Amino acid sequence: MRLTTSLSMIVLGAVAATSAVAADWSADSVGYRYYSAQSEPGVSDKVAKNVLSFTHVSGDKLGMNLFTIDYLRSDSNDPANGGGGGASEWYGFYKRSYSLSAMTGNKSGYGFAKDLSLTGRIDAGAKNTAFAPAPFKLRVGGSADLPVSAGFWNVGLEAYKENNNNGIVGKQVSFDTTWAVSSAWAIPLGSAGATFEGFLDVVGPKGKDGFGAQTVTETLLRASLMFDVGGAKSGLQAGFGFEYWNNKFGCDNSASGVNNSCTATSPMLLLAYKL
Repeated sequence: MRLTTSLSMIVLGAVAATSAVAADWSADSVGYRYYSAQSEPGVSDKVAKNVLSFTHVSGDKLGMNLFTIDYLRSDSNDPANGGGGGASEWYGFYKRSYSLSAMTGNKSGYGFAKDLSLTGRIDAGAKNTAFAPAPFKLRVGGSADLPVSAGFWNVGLEAYKENNNNGIVGKQVSFDTTWAVSSAWAIPLGSAGATFEGFLDVVGPKGKDGFGAQTVTETLLRASLMFDVGGAKSGLQAGFGFEYWNNKFGCDNSASGVNNSCTATSPMLLLAYKL
């Protein structure tokens, strides 16, 4: 029930927001990622994961919409509650930006930035482990588009508020409001059909977790090199990269009862298809 409710909220929010203003352009894609060695707090062994994703991006006269959702399937090192193999997880978010350039018609930039935007984001998810996390996050802030010659690169600063569930102790957790710094990029590299893309997300300490432990600053970096397969018009890309996740979910890796379970550098393989 929690999974259905979380997904319904994020999907309905995305639909309502994207319907409010007619889109001038849009792009949809599906993707697949494979990790051989992710970490999970409290799990002593590294976890292999298969991830399926869907992403929608669109732009209108006010700014941009971004909606993405992942389905993640772990191997047996990260077991589902009650057995039956590895855990399953859904996680998605909707982000809305309001572009100063789009709303004012100013195309000459703002100092160091090509554009400035106000941003709002809603995240939701659920996982069927004994911990039974069900994150719901709100983020509000601003971002700047940096003047790269092709593709995009933006940086942002946001206020961050998270509510979650701790099934081990059987309680809902309302974390303190904190700060978040983010960056995302996709930059073409020459004429070989390669793109360097990824994101960085840093979330500050958010108070105590459901066990009463103090959370610490969390850093998530994902970077990949993607290549066109069969030419740019085919819509198919393949690539490789890595993910670095330190103090995952705010868990203090240096104080974790299970060594290095809150931090990992994970190689990944990727496929993407533009619909």
